[in-house]
Amino acid sequence: MALTGCSCGGGVLATALVALLLLPAHYYVPELEETTGIASPERDSWLNFDCPPFDVLLATLLAVWATVVYLCDWIQRKLMERRILKVNEHLRECGDRLRLWDERQERVEATLRLVQSATGEYNLLAWLLLRRRRLLPAASPVCFFDKDLDDIDAEPTHDV
Repeated sequence: MALTGCSCGGGVLATALVALLLLPAHYYVPELEETTGIASPERDSWLNFDCPPFDVLLATLLAVWATVVYLCDWIQRKLMERRILKVNEHLRECGDRLRLWDERQERVEATLRLVQSATGEYNLLAWLLLRRRRLLPAASPVCFFDKDLDDIDAEPTHDV
């Protein structure tokens, strides 16, 4: 958010003011009398100041205006630097979170591939066992507990 009065237009305005204020004051105010007479004895001092007061006023206003524009630009630059630092910090945190999420996602995908592979192997093993069982000849099972219920009921009982 730019400070009001501190945008690029302020710099252009200050440049225009400098260009205008470099002209002598009688161009701005034609009826202003120039005091080019001999200085009075009471004005003779260590500071010989022969500038017209209007020129001094305009130069002072220009200096104040330039100072205000500089301060506004400096404040705006410092605020923007702080905002940029905050945005960079936020982007760094977002990048770190994104990297962590990506690593977690890769681990989840690796786990899913492992589960899918194990499930495929289990299904293949189960299919092979069922196929083997179906293709075996009708031989009697080795162990009594391997018999099906139908096999137990079908065997004749021996009477003693």
